[in-house]
Amino acid sequence: MSHKPVEIMIDNLVAENIFFSVMQRDILKGVTIRADKGKVTGLLGRNGSGKSTMLQAMFGTLSVQECNVFVNGQMVKNAYGKAGLVNYLPRKPYLPGRLKVADALKQFGSDVAYILLWFPEVEEDLEKRINELSGGRERLWSVLILLLANTRFTLLDEPFTHIMPIHIERLKELISIKKVDKGIIITDHMYRHLLEISNSLYLMKDGKSIYIRDKQDLVLHGYLSFLESD
Repeated sequence: MSHKPVEIMIDNLVAENIFFSVMQRDILKGVTIRADKGKVTGLLGRNGSGKSTMLQAMFGTLSVQECNVFVNGQMVKNAYGKAGLVNYLPRKPYLPGRLKVADALKQFGSDVAYILLWFPEVEEDLEKRINELSGGRERLWSVLILLLANTRFTLLDEPFTHIMPIHIERLKELISIKKVDKGIIITDHMYRHLLEISNSLYLMKDGKSIYIRDKQDLVLHGYLSFLESD
């Protein structure tokens, strides 16, 4: 008797056919974006190309002309309201300023002991309020809290901004580990970092997404100059 192989569903979050226009200007022209458990999807693009708009549409907090969101093929509305499904780091400061770091960790269920294994020097921040931190340290905590929170997907908009290079390198290692547990999408202008850690990399241009294989593709599509590609 023959048996059909068992198909294993890879946990995925997909936003399809995203259309968004402002004042008769088309920002997004029917693009699709997805997060898969076990993978990092990187998203590059110049300012105003629609990267943040895509993430907000997927998260469900931005009203766009059209966007269909699916989890493992099942349509969902307002993904942000589904407990344990997805969290999102915007470009602007995210955590409430009066909240203590230790309390933020508790609220999101993030493992402080695990964070301190990677970043022992940040233990001094635990009893500080968010608004007492430097911009770079606030950003680091925001990324860590969301990355380690118990969600199936994490969307990070410019997570490396203002963060020290040594911390960026550790964050990249941690992201590569945490993708085993969740699907991750990252936008950032630091293309070298995304080239290193992304399993799939896309460039937003003219309202569409273009698959990127290497730095030469970024030159070909006008994101980098020839000199920058060295």
